[in-house]
Amino acid sequence: SPLPAGEARARPAAPGAGREGGRRKRTTFSKAQLELLVRAFEKEPYPGIALREQLSGLTDIPESRIQ
Repeated sequence: SPLPAGEARARPAAPGAGREGGRRKRTTFSKAQLELLVRAFEKEPYPGIALREQLSGLTDIPESRIQ
């Protein structure tokens, strides 16, 4: 039976769904994490690996997401 205009059929999620086009999911930050990262990036706009690892430990955000 045809669906009304504008309604799509639900499709089962395929393995790896949520990474359409090879993209990873957006990282969401808490207010405290965001404030800490903003202060850090104001002081050092291009942090090295040591600072990124330190920020990772303080925020519980993977180092790969701190850029």
